[in-house]
Amino acid sequence: MLDIEIDSKVGILFVRLFGDLTKLTRKKFDRDVFLLIKQVGIKNIVINIQNLTNIDEIGIKTLKKCFYLCKNNNGKCFICVKNNNKLLNEFDAHVIFDELSATYLINS
Repeated sequence: MLDIEIDSKVGILFVRLFGDLTKLTRKKFDRDVFLLIKQVGIKNIVINIQNLTNIDEIGIKTLKKCFYLCKNNNGKCFICVKNNNKLLNEFDAHVIFDELSATYLINS
C-alpha cells in the first residue's frame, strides 16, 4: 500500500510517501504524482521517502523518472531520506536529509 501526501509551497511541489513504493504501487505514484508534474509543468519537486517501509528497483526507477522529468523542465528535484540509502547513489547530491534544506537549495 502506498499513501501519498502532496503539498505545494513557493513554487515547489512536496510529495511525501508512506508505505511501499514497489512494482505493485508504482501505478498509484504515476497517476497521482507523475501526471501532475507533466500536466502542470512543475519544475521543482521534493520527494520525501523518509516514511517508506519498502522500496524496490521499480520504485527507484519511478523516482528516477520524476528526477529526469524535473531536470528536463529546467527544474530541481531532491529526495529526502532518513539515512543514506545506497539504492539512491545514482541521485548523487540530490539526496538530502530534510525538506527545509531542499527548499533552500532550490531557491539558491
